[in-house]
Amino acid sequence: MKNIIIGTAGHIDHGKTTLIKALTGFDTDRLKEEKERGITIDLGFSFFELSNGNKVGIIDVPGHEKFLNNMLSGVVGMDFILFVVAADEGVMPQTIEHLNILNLVGIKNGIIVITKKDIVDEEMLELVVDDIKDNFTNTFLENAPVVEVSSKTGDGIDKLKSMINEYSDKVVPRDDNKPFRLPVDRVFTLKGIGTVITGTIIEGSVNLNDELVLYPHETSAKVRNIQVHGVDTEKAYAGQRAAINIASLSKSEIKRGDLLAEKDSVFRSNIIDVELKNLDDSNRIIKNGSKVHFFVGTMETVGTVIIFGRKELNPGEVSTAQIRFDEDISVKFGDYFVVRFYSPLETIGGGKIIDPFAIKHKTNSEAAIESSNIKSGEDFNEIIYEFIREKFIVVEKNYLYRMFSMDIYHLESILEELVESGRIRCYEDNRKELYMTSENYEKIKNEVLLKVTRYHNSFNLKPGINKETLISSVSFDLNNSLFNRVLRDMEKDELVEMQNEFIRIYGYEPEFSTEQSSILENVTELLEKDDMIVKKDAIREEDEDFSILEYLQTGGVVSVINNEYVIKNEYIDVIKEITTGYIQSNGSISVAEIRDLLNTNRNKGVVILEYLDKIKFTKRMDNDRILW
Repeated sequence: MKNIIIGTAGHIDHGKTTLIKALTGFDTDRLKEEKERGITIDLGFSFFELSNGNKVGIIDVPGHEKFLNNMLSGVVGMDFILFVVAADEGVMPQTIEHLNILNLVGIKNGIIVITKKDIVDEEMLELVVDDIKDNFTNTFLENAPVVEVSSKTGDGIDKLKSMINEYSDKVVPRDDNKPFRLPVDRVFTLKGIGTVITGTIIEGSVNLNDELVLYPHETSAKVRNIQVHGVDTEKAYAGQRAAINIASLSKSEIKRGDLLAEKDSVFRSNIIDVELKNLDDSNRIIKNGSKVHFFVGTMETVGTVIIFGRKELNPGEVSTAQIRFDEDISVKFGDYFVVRFYSPLETIGGGKIIDPFAIKHKTNSEAAIESSNIKSGEDFNEIIYEFIREKFIVVEKNYLYRMFSMDIYHLESILEELVESGRIRCYEDNRKELYMTSENYEKIKNEVLLKVTRYHNSFNLKPGINKETLISSVSFDLNNSLFNRVLRDMEKDELVEMQNEFIRIYGYEPEFSTEQSSILENVTELLEKDDMIVKKDAIREEDEDFSILEYLQTGGVVSVINNEYVIKNEYIDVIKEITTGYIQSNGSISVAEIRDLLNTNRNKGVVILEYLDKIKFTKRMDNDRILW
């Protein structure tokens, strides 16, 4: 069983609403004004079940030019169209405008229905068929079947139902594995129930008690109840029209055009990149800076058009462009849209969204033009690679998930292919999967190598640059955890070495200048005089900036005790051996005894025992020490 949405289209008074009543038994005109005036003003909804078991929801759209905005709110989610042309009038202005809109929003299939056949003769019917063929050439309905009906007498209705039955078998089911999305087309309040929204589920599924988000406001909405075709259900799927009772939000907080969606599954943005077409029969030129009425999903807003690489878009021309809004919208890559001239209102074009979360570009930016051309292509591997390359140094998988209308498994398979091909790298950080292009890795690698090499040149005796100093000096923005992962990759590639918090070029060995070699020799002589315990101030006389001392300390040759005395580490081992032997023989050791054993003075004896206490080799008991 499939869930299918059929839409109507066509000029006013060509019999769309009457046709639906003949098919389903329901009158979709629900407003008092619609009943009084005999015309459809707002969207109407009905449903019926086909003989093959497929369930069909029907959206009836107004045909009057004044209510075209309402028509545009209804085309979202339609699987195929019943395009209605009255036998007594043929193709009319709104016939063409509706046809253009359906072409722009990506509708692929439909049936052309000639209504009111009972009031014309055969010759007139033939003229109308020829009129349709002439006007529907090069559209998605060019080769569509044509059926002639009379909703009044029922003639041709069974044939139309049979065609709908056949078409429904060809409809590709919508994907339930994608994140849930429902553009809101109605909102109302029921006494004792609360706020109810309705719309066509264009992706995913929804369950009772799901925690959803209303975009672009990003307010939480919990599902209290779900109805499909007037029947309570625990779950609703893509391809169904649903009425959803939500908690915590009032009617005043929701409007047509809002989007009910899974949490963290879509962005809010006021700048998008698009592929924009000016209609072949448009009477307008779309110029840079033009204001347009913009329609996407069930939303209408106003935007400013910035065309990439050119000053204007003439009728029939296509270009990538940017549209900037005064308010946020929430869309995904691949969503279709329609634009109407700002004033007077008339449909002039539309197209496909290629970046739902764009940044400002200059109209002549070569990088922006090249990037947008890739994004407007058909190769998803290239498109996703371009998003990773362009957006940031590194991109979280969930960011891409929110960008694209695809299930997580499809996205993961593309990312896996890109990793295996060596074009991108994958890093895990705090249970998040992050992706970086190999091109960006090369940029980071080269900058790190440059910074570390410069540091070695300036401070040749230091063990390397401190990691915190390095990360604060580079131009890219990575947190410490991810930076460590990049450094580990560089270490694996034998580019750098990491020792504690220091980074150095792989295999780096200090090269002493003549002056530094002389200082090292003098400091070494100092450390080997007398008791091999030297005051730091004495070393300063030879090693003014302590660079040689730091080199010896980092290399494990010496230790600094109490920031006052310097001692060779090999002598510390000797002191430990002497101290252990004496305590084992005598039970404890005093300052005077360590002084005599080491042939030093009292001050140095105190310093040595305090150091042994600090490293938990000895333990003070009154004025003596025992082994820890």
